[in-house]
Amino acid sequence: MTKYLIALTTLFIALFATATNTQNVTISGGVVNKSDGTGSNAAINVGSTVGRAVGSNNNQTVTVNGSLVNTATGGNSKAAINLGSSVNHSGSNNQVVSVGTIVNSASGGGKSEVNIGSVVKD
Repeated sequence: MTKYLIALTTLFIALFATATNTQNVTISGGVVNKSDGTGSNAAINVGSTVGRAVGSNNNQTVTVNGSLVNTATGGNSKAAINLGSSVNHSGSNNQVVSVGTIVNSASGGGKSEVNIGSVVKD
């Protein structure tokens, strides 16, 4: 019985030690994220983990072959784009992000953010 318990425990450890999470995302156009109006929210997560812990074998690769536009207009509005990031939890092990032009703007009391390969607390 002990021999089987040791074998099962060894298998369990081996599975978790080598388990990987890989995210490969390619966007062939532009990305537009727009939040207009008081209190409105808009968020885009590309190749990102949201609200979940990731282990040391996590890999995120994000390619955006176009422009990235992120705007927030109006009081308390928020626009956020997260590329290859971890949101509301621990970060990942390997992150590779390639993106074209980035336009990030806020007006009228709005808040806008673009996070690339970041650990984000929302």
